Amino acid sequence: MNSLVEPVMSRTARSLGAMEKFFFLLSKSHPNHFVMAGEVSGSTRVDQWQDALDCVAHHSPLVWSRIERSRDGVPVFAPVPHGVVPLQVKPYGSSNWTDEAAAQVARPFDELNPPLMRATLLHGETRSIIVLVAHHSIGDGLSLTALLGDLLRTMAGQPLERSQQTMAVERLIELTHGVPSADASAPAPAPASADAPDAPVRAPLAMREPDGSPAHVEALRLTSAMTQKLRERARVERTSVQSALVAAFTKAVCALTSDAPRQPMRVLSPVDLRRRLLGGSDHLAMCASGVVHPDDHSRDARLWSRARLAAQAFAGIESPERLAAQVLGAHAMLDTVNGVADAKAVFAQAFGNDAVITNLGVVDLPTRFGALALDAVWGPSVAVGVVGEQVIGAATYRDRLHLVHTSYSPMQGLLDQMVLEIAAALSDVSE
Repeated sequence: MNSLVEPVMSRTARSLGAMEKFFFLLSKSHPNHFVMAGEVSGSTRVDQWQDALDCVAHHSPLVWSRIERSRDGVPVFAPVPHGVVPLQVKPYGSSNWTDEAAAQVARPFDELNPPLMRATLLHGETRSIIVLVAHHSIGDGLSLTALLGDLLRTMAGQPLERSQQTMAVERLIELTHGVPSADASAPAPAPASADAPDAPVRAPLAMREPDGSPAHVEALRLTSAMTQKLRERARVERTSVQSALVAAFTKAVCALTSDAPRQPMRVLSPVDLRRRLLGGSDHLAMCASGVVHPDDHSRDARLWSRARLAAQAFAGIESPERLAAQVLGAHAMLDTVNGVADAKAVFAQAFGNDAVITNLGVVDLPTRFGALALDAVWGPSVAVGVVGEQVIGAATYRDRLHLVHTSYSPMQGLLDQMVLEIAAALSDVSE
């Protein structure tokens, strides 16, 4: 087995970036780490998985770091000697990967006892499912997807050249795009939003108190034909698959509930900063912002009309310069948050949403890694903690859209209803 090219490891502590610190503080009361799963066919041994996992984790000093307070009280990543990444192993078929993901979502990390990554392996002679988990301060769905590719390349004995970057995202943005001048227009101190400037301030959302119970996780995969039709129709309708998913979600909620919502739902779409601002950087880190969609919550609005409305949320971030300014402005605001209670309060007021639709897009991973085949990519699965929160993770792989629903208060039948709404929209020729 080939090893990763030995990176130049930083053995000095570094302060957490603003968003890293914010989610670290929030995780003390509300675990918010990410889970991704990959289905793999081919003959493997458990020790191969363990060796590959340790090899990949060795590449990032953030995985093997404690999050502790410096003498000045600032949270820092303090690198520690590398060890063995926790890998729970169960026989393939003895458990559903969704049940394993649900248990992982609810299980907090101990930031003083790294690594800040772990995994569960459902292992069989010719098929396996690997469930990867990373603390939100060091990773997100996209970075875990890249790590899945690293893991399989290492399993296949293929050489790897990975980014050695460990800076916080705001430092990388400053290096790439510069620091906004003092006379520049003030960026929004929160994720970019399509809310009207004169809209009333929304009351903070209630936060669920974790009790150790597992989340609900379920998964569904569209056919290749339906996935292709959705992508083509979205282009014809001058919108995107992501906006269509937001619209399908809001229509599904209307179909599944008898009462109209008292106020418009807040639906968040995370925004990939790697592609938009960082040249597609593949380093293990959390590199996302987000937009909040306007909501046409009338029950009879067609899906494509909703999708075009939802797409308006992205209009304000088409300019890289404007997006960079907004992200740095949000990070400057979050850098003032220094306590667990403050993080929870800020999240509930400024960042809490009724739903999150997080779409990884077309997953850029090969289908084969030597003798192994990657058959499916699922995720991300995550739950931040808002009462009634519904999270939909989406990823297109092997020309099929994979959907994952995560919630502590699941709306039963949500994924099935979303697919019904998409199918109806694809056959609708009235728009």
